[in-house]
Amino acid sequence: MARPPPLQELPPVYTPPARAASPQILAGSLKAPLWLRAYFQGLLFSLGCGIQRHCGKVLFLGLLAFGALALGLRVAIIETDLEQLWVEVGSRVSQELHYTKEKLGEEAAYTSQMLIQTPHQEGENILTPEALGLHLQAALAASKVQVSLYGKSWDLNKICYKSGIPLIENGMIERMIEKLFPCVILTPLDCFWEGAKLQGGSAYLPGRPDIQWTNLDPEQLLKELGPFASLEGFRELLDKAQVGQAYVGRPCLHPDDLHCPPTAPNHHSKQAPNVAQELNGGCHGFSHKFMHWQEELLLGGMARDAQGQLLRAEALQSTFLLMSPRQLYEHFRGDYQTHDIGWSEEQAGTVLRAWQRRFVQLAQEALPQNSSQQIHAFSSTTLDDILHAFSEVSAARVVGGYLLMLAYACVTMLRWDCAQSQGAVGLAGVLLVALAVASGLGLCALLGIAFNAATTQVLPFLALGIGVDDIFLLAHAFTEAPPGTPLQEHTGECLRRTGTSVALTSINHMVAFFMAALVPIPALRAFSLQAAIVVGCNFAAVMLVFPAVLSLDLHRRHCQRLDVLCCFSSASVLSRPCCPRLPPRRPAPGCTITATGYRESRPRLTRTGLLGALPATRAAMALRMGPWPTSCSSRPGMPKSLWISARLEGGWKGQEAQRGSRPYGPRPSALSASAVDHKEASR
Repeated sequence: MARPPPLQELPPVYTPPARAASPQILAGSLKAPLWLRAYFQGLLFSLGCGIQRHCGKVLFLGLLAFGALALGLRVAIIETDLEQLWVEVGSRVSQELHYTKEKLGEEAAYTSQMLIQTPHQEGENILTPEALGLHLQAALAASKVQVSLYGKSWDLNKICYKSGIPLIENGMIERMIEKLFPCVILTPLDCFWEGAKLQGGSAYLPGRPDIQWTNLDPEQLLKELGPFASLEGFRELLDKAQVGQAYVGRPCLHPDDLHCPPTAPNHHSKQAPNVAQELNGGCHGFSHKFMHWQEELLLGGMARDAQGQLLRAEALQSTFLLMSPRQLYEHFRGDYQTHDIGWSEEQAGTVLRAWQRRFVQLAQEALPQNSSQQIHAFSSTTLDDILHAFSEVSAARVVGGYLLMLAYACVTMLRWDCAQSQGAVGLAGVLLVALAVASGLGLCALLGIAFNAATTQVLPFLALGIGVDDIFLLAHAFTEAPPGTPLQEHTGECLRRTGTSVALTSINHMVAFFMAALVPIPALRAFSLQAAIVVGCNFAAVMLVFPAVLSLDLHRRHCQRLDVLCCFSSASVLSRPCCPRLPPRRPAPGCTITATGYRESRPRLTRTGLLGALPATRAAMALRMGPWPTSCSSRPGMPKSLWISARLEGGWKGQEAQRGSRPYGPRPSALSASAVDHKEASR
């Protein structure tokens, strides 16, 4: 069985097989689409003619409306909260977060600052006294951070998160505990005496040196104060929490340290501890019962032996917990330190963010450049700063991109012949698209749709590409108007030929973006809605305002003025009009008559070739359609772009008499039953 030839090898006049559908079925199936297309093109033709008659008014009102919408950018809000951006609406995560805030309140939240240490050489064991000593150096530098705001100094001891301070009947002991109560710091240094160095605060008792966690032995202190005060409640509290000797009973990383307490297990032996053995199973804070830090919170890249004992690790991590802005505000509300600064929750948040930024800066600078270890500091404010910086609109990038598009549009549309040059149209089109994008984003801001990184970094360039594509289509179609088109119908003819394609493309884009808004991720939903609105504004600008620009450019060409510099007349065209009205062209042999003139027949399967081979179909279509009015003011009927001219035996002269003109020259030799738009005609 012979295979059918490819489409490129089909003859210009295609002969259908014997089992093809009847001409009556083909004619009936094409009537509804052709009528709908004709009706829509008629509306676009009337719209274009109206815009051309009032091009100045349309341009002024359009620019005024888009400019007013662009002012909405003043109230735009950029969302950088990860929870608000990427937590699915109605998901289990959002429900649990809402439940936690509802039951425990905002006060239960805290912020985490992490200090991560890794070796420069990958795979190196970090469980050594030297590596932990470098970690202590970085953690100490971070814990000593102080910032000055509102005339006050803020350090870690003031803003860190602390578990509930117990109430003691003895006022002196209560004040001492309040000053000494430690911050919650999850660190591998808590397995050693050096963990006490990260805790600030000190207390004074007569006859004793300043009490700090580096020299505090709670059991010894109770023995010394027992004869002078009733401390049974305090003793019971320490026993329940299993405080014991706190930090002074733990081994020293460096036994040679002069401040290493005598109660340390390796104080007298002066032997360095086995770090892996001490860290096996995790570490404890000052309370062995309530403050147990698991290994996973302290170490990374762990390796164990067959018995499950820790052998090595590749990373160390310390976590500093800070109060939330609400907690910090409540803690210092009414305090003598803040009564004169109008203390508020916003000020508390400012203090926390400033401290966190300084924490990251000093921690990363703590180790020397030639150190064998590297420190990575991270805080919630750091992430917010990164998101905020990435979400900010880069004016240089946006302006540079639009300037490049301006230059491209101007250069590609400039011609030596003023009748064909459209450099000013290209410049005006790109500027109009930029204004449409700004107005769309302003409308989104007025509707309360928050911006995000995708909005500021992607959407302006995406909308520019979509809008400029339609601008180029309309501008090119405007210069390719059919010969003999009246001057007052140029804009209407342009919209009739390309408006359908532009409208369908823009509507498809808007529908696609609106459908994407069904995704329950807030960031993607906001981006989809904003993209749909911006594409809609682009569509309105291209279909309503840009035709007015084309009409003004047509007036410029008719007045024989230069392109771009339209205030000057063109000396080279004074002898001929810039917009000549060419006489109707006669079709060359082997050409196909279309609504826009004639074109060469191509050896491929098209509707033109199919209907050209069916005389009965041509007759049926011609009888069904009949002669159609073609002027701009004619409301009923089909536009010129869908004329179906049929060569009926002996009937051509009668049709010519009914139409009153012969727009396409002498008798045609083929039939075009399809509406040839701009892309097909420009091939």
